Amino acid sequence: PPPRPRERKWPGHLTLESEALPAPFTVRKFFSRSGPLARAHPNYEFRQGQIEMALAVEAALAEKRHQIVEAGTGTGKTLAYLVPAILSGKRVVISTGTKNLQEQIFYKDIPFLAQFFPGGIKACYMKGRSNYACRQKIYDAEREPILSGLEEVSDFAIIREWEKTTDTGDRSSIPNLPDSSTAWAKLDARAELCTGQRCPSFDRCFITLMHQRAQESDIIIVNHHLFFADIAVKDSEFGAILPEYSAVIFDEAHELEDVAGQYFGISISWNQVEDLRRDIAAVARRKNFFTRDLEQMTRLLAEHAEKFFLLFPQEEGRSGFGAHKEFLRRHGEAYRRVLSTLELLAAHLSLVKDAPDELVPLVRRLKAQKETLERYMEAADPDYVYWVERRGRNVTLQATPVNVSSLLREKVFSVIPTVILTSATLAVGGTFDYVKDRLGLDGARELIVPGHFDYASQALLYVPPHLPDVRNEAFVRAAADEVREVLRHSRGRAFVLFTS
Repeated sequence: PPPRPRERKWPGHLTLESEALPAPFTVRKFFSRSGPLARAHPNYEFRQGQIEMALAVEAALAEKRHQIVEAGTGTGKTLAYLVPAILSGKRVVISTGTKNLQEQIFYKDIPFLAQFFPGGIKACYMKGRSNYACRQKIYDAEREPILSGLEEVSDFAIIREWEKTTDTGDRSSIPNLPDSSTAWAKLDARAELCTGQRCPSFDRCFITLMHQRAQESDIIIVNHHLFFADIAVKDSEFGAILPEYSAVIFDEAHELEDVAGQYFGISISWNQVEDLRRDIAAVARRKNFFTRDLEQMTRLLAEHAEKFFLLFPQEEGRSGFGAHKEFLRRHGEAYRRVLSTLELLAAHLSLVKDAPDELVPLVRRLKAQKETLERYMEAADPDYVYWVERRGRNVTLQATPVNVSSLLREKVFSVIPTVILTSATLAVGGTFDYVKDRLGLDGARELIVPGHFDYASQALLYVPPHLPDVRNEAFVRAAADEVREVLRHSRGRAFVLFTS
């Protein structure tokens, strides 16, 4: 069985030790028919594709080359890149498509591999800030009126007791907090209200501890969103999220283009402006500088933002937006009122006497929202596609690069010595030409590892054409009935996968 962690200097950071293998081994030996993996796993099946992939990853890390690998389902690609990454002696970032895969690697695969490494494996995982609690917000909530309703008070009691014993501050470790809890959003560690090193709880901050764990680790497990958030802030005043590293391995690399587009794009919404307005009012009341002038300015921001965002198309969903000049010609006054109010609020808060530390991120957000809105409305960059998305009351203005290849080439492939991309679905027509062109990946070595399944004779694809739209209330029951019918034909023996 996999060993239990013998030492956790930092929670969420494993230094796992074992006596199972006294002598070192090579990647080829580890995955061989009579190697350590075969001896340790009672149901081990030798896979030629797995060893081919592992050797390719080993070579890429040693020679500082980029590598792209398509490995079919059942190849065992996670171990195929983890083992050479651990043996490389370098700090390697593993970036996954989902937090679920992050946790699988950290809590299942790394502990399993620890039995083969007498020296231990120094590994940690990192998530986005909203996954962690803010200790200072929890302490402040005991003294200041930030909670609304009995449910939030009840959830706060759960969070407050959990904070006293948790080592990581990771929300996923709270077993009895409802997913729908609105209290968590008022207590998490997102950057919008973070005062950084000025915070009284900085040394015990869960984000600080997460960064300390990463500095001590050789294997850092993140998801694509956090990886590109790090790329996006490297040139900003915040510095980097991740410590220096020598290589990155992208698992589920077919999602890279979409995620990169989000972080290199532009987005501002009515909800973001409203959240900022409410945060300003809440902090001002708690810290006793909520004057009549400030109250009037926040009210004006709410009015001007509402009028401005309601000028965009009213249809639910997404719609293209390309008439920037015409929009500004007709509605320039409404647009300028939002900008001037954001600017006025930033100037007003900057002049508050004996300003609390909480004002710094608020002023920063006001300036950032003004700059983002100006960029969306006035830049009209031909290399971006612009659209408006309406979901209920909220309106979001978004722009995404038409092609992220030049940005990825500049910010990822040209600066990181080794980048390895792997997924079960990367090649098109037997080549990587399309994905390399879309991602800006030049000069990479290539490997396609066939899957183990004969899909033509072993699989059936069925798409029910008669189900209602997923947004229709009748969809859930109709889908459940359809699943039940499929299970009747398959005589059970099914894995039913949901999006949430």
